[in-house]
Amino acid sequence: MKKLHFNSSKSFSVLFIVLLCLLSNGNLLLAQTNNLPEMDLSCTNFAASFGDSVLFGNSEDGGLGHPLASDPSSSRMFYYAAEEDGYGCAFVGWYWEGTSVSAQGGMNDQGLCYDLTGIPDTPLNSHTHQTYGVDGSWVLYDVLRQNANVSEVIEFLENVDWEGHVWFQWFFADASGDMVIVSPGTDGELAFTRKESGVDGFLTQTNFNRVNNASGQYPCPRYEASTEILSEITSEEELTVEKFNEVLDAVHFQKTITYTGYSNVFDPTKQMLYLTYMGQFYETAIVNVTEELLSVTYSKAVPMTDYFSEETVEKGLEYYSAFKTKAIFLTLVLPLTAIVFLLVGVIVGLYFLIRKLKRRKIAKSEK
Repeated sequence: MKKLHFNSSKSFSVLFIVLLCLLSNGNLLLAQTNNLPEMDLSCTNFAASFGDSVLFGNSEDGGLGHPLASDPSSSRMFYYAAEEDGYGCAFVGWYWEGTSVSAQGGMNDQGLCYDLTGIPDTPLNSHTHQTYGVDGSWVLYDVLRQNANVSEVIEFLENVDWEGHVWFQWFFADASGDMVIVSPGTDGELAFTRKESGVDGFLTQTNFNRVNNASGQYPCPRYEASTEILSEITSEEELTVEKFNEVLDAVHFQKTITYTGYSNVFDPTKQMLYLTYMGQFYETAIVNVTEELLSVTYSKAVPMTDYFSEETVEKGLEYYSAFKTKAIFLTLVLPLTAIVFLLVGVIVGLYFLIRKLKRRKIAKSEK
């Protein structure tokens, strides 16, 4: 009888350890979502130029905390007509909380393109004498409205007061093939990783700081995948939208608890946009940005769903539903289940421990 009781106690000890491990894994998943190391900071930007051809690509990815994961129907194309004080622009993005415009990337009528990726919040030196302050301004909008090429962008950004920190990394390319990645440097100043016009090649970025690999997710499989495929391009003839869609398909998320709201390719020399909806790469919408901007009096917003077939939209929503179900299970249901089992294990373990102590006490009193 004593041997059986010992084995039962031992079994419950093992169960307790297993449940503790399960809880730790569940909490790890939950912590990953809350700290956003891989799920909500998962975008990829890249560009390449060969000869007279230039293309710029972006994959808009994120986890449950991403605005498009909360409301996939909010994705929009925003168009702003040219004015005396600003170039015409087409932006990819979404409505924030239903009404506020969130411009995440875009191209203007001069062929300047940009997008950005999130990185860990990084301190920058404060320059209160700068002519442009981020506080109260819309830098994501003004950077295209006020600049025609990469050289102008660099000068513009050097005159921005970043209020002491920055939490994203820019990527710009223009119609000449000039490209630059703008990162917070280790010295507290902006750093510029550049590929100049006239030089064939590419640049790519994900969610680690290009001038400080210790800041962000490095090594990054998306960075490696995009680099591998872009390295296959060796001539102007090989620089195609189809090749860029191959990169976008490789870097967007299908099997993890992340979500791709849209993918896009800008052609700054021809002023064209190639848009893919919710990871459905079998259909690419072709948008003539010049024609869209000519049809705008001041501004307009077009739901991205308007550019795609009903079948693609439905499949995109199915993809979204599968992502959300998996994400909720792994980040909420699994950790909570682990907690419940752990509590039950603790209660049962305490029950047998108390019984064992009582028996010892009785046995001692009978001697």
